[in-house]
Amino acid sequence: MDLLAGWMTILIVLVVVWFVVALLIAIWVYKDAKSRDMNAAVWLLIVLLTGCIGCIIYLVVRD
Repeated sequence: MDLLAGWMTILIVLVVVWFVVALLIAIWVYKDAKSRDMNAAVWLLIVLLTGCIGCIIYLVVRD
């Protein structure tokens, strides 16, 4: 049972780290889009909903 608890702890930590990184990327996209006079709120939602794919699309499309 201890092995299962260890794996669950690792899984929970990885999920939390993944969400924090996704949130930081979305905040960066929001700030960058705002500084470039793009629709920052829309890009924030796109990146939050699609993750890395949305970030890649933003990097291709941005001015």
